[in-house]
Amino acid sequence: MRNATYRGVITVAATVLLVAGCASNNVPTQTQYSGFLGDYSNLQQAQDPKGETFLRYVSPRLNPASYHAVIVEPLTMYPKAEPTDQLSQATIDQIRSYGTTCLKQAIASRVRVVDTPGPGVVKLNVAVTGVASTAEGLKPYQVVPMAFVATMAVNTVAGAPQQAKLLVEAIATDSVSGEVLSKSVRTHTGERLQRVASNMPVITFEAVKPIMDDWCDSVSKSVTQYVKPR
Repeated sequence: MRNATYRGVITVAATVLLVAGCASNNVPTQTQYSGFLGDYSNLQQAQDPKGETFLRYVSPRLNPASYHAVIVEPLTMYPKAEPTDQLSQATIDQIRSYGTTCLKQAIASRVRVVDTPGPGVVKLNVAVTGVASTAEGLKPYQVVPMAFVATMAVNTVAGAPQQAKLLVEAIATDSVSGEVLSKSVRTHTGERLQRVASNMPVITFEAVKPIMDDWCDSVSKSVTQYVKPR
């Protein structure tokens, strides 16, 4: 049963194509949407301050003249993260905990972060919707976000290095009215993964951490475009 399920996941994953290349070209496709944002119809390609391409919607109301602080909600996993042989519960917990701390600290270094809703306060909810690995040079992007599983097929390219991939979705709302102010979907590529004796790559927190550091920095810089700086 387990082998049959694994083969089924790989079959689905193999249909998801992503242009190979640098991280700035890793624009998520509709097949990778997790459902966390609900409506994805108004997303458009944009570039962050580092020049990386991602998908985003921004309401005309979101600007420094209207908003001066941010509530950063704890990072979530969507759907609920389940451990696998490649992604342990300990790693899942580390990703969730570190992501929350990293994001709060990065945003707080540039804009005011508060805990209480109020006029002019944005509430930010962020979810990791996929963690996977893929062989460099292979076009199939082996990730099925809806199950939050690391779908690693046996590597058919001898010696091809593996990289961690992180999918993140975020939504910002008015903390009082609940109006959607911004939404985004991003893909991030990280360090090469370690291998185990079975030749199956294992996703470690150390592999994902550099992606999260870079992502937190990018998000905090983007926030200053729409919320009054400190």
